[in-house]
Amino acid sequence: MRAHLLFVLLPMLPTTAKALELTGRYGYVGEWALSAQLTATEANGPRRNRDFAGPVSLKHLALCGPGEVAEKSGTLSLRRDGQRYAAMLTIGEDRCAVSGTLSEDGVAFADCGKSGKIPLRLWLK
Repeated sequence: MRAHLLFVLLPMLPTTAKALELTGRYGYVGEWALSAQLTATEANGPRRNRDFAGPVSLKHLALCGPGEVAEKSGTLSLRRDGQRYAAMLTIGEDRCAVSGTLSEDGVAFADCGKSGKIPLRLWLK
């Protein structure tokens, strides 16, 4: 009897936060390689591992012009529902809202305010 009760209660026990590793391309011609290591946030409640946040790094894949940098960093907050996501990407002063599908083939357009709509592809690493 106790063993049966344990199996019923086991899914209700707190679990350690899972990491979500993402990779992707950012920019009009995918000139930035993106990588992110996100962790589940505290606000997950009963639908654990739905909200994630963490640092993101971008590396420029082409030659940099005068005044450009080869690497950038920022943060990514992401809400996942299966393969669909909604996210807020912050790089420097740009805050970009985006939603799409976690797929190497799926292109979404990040709305970055004054910087315009910038193509973004995200997928699981």
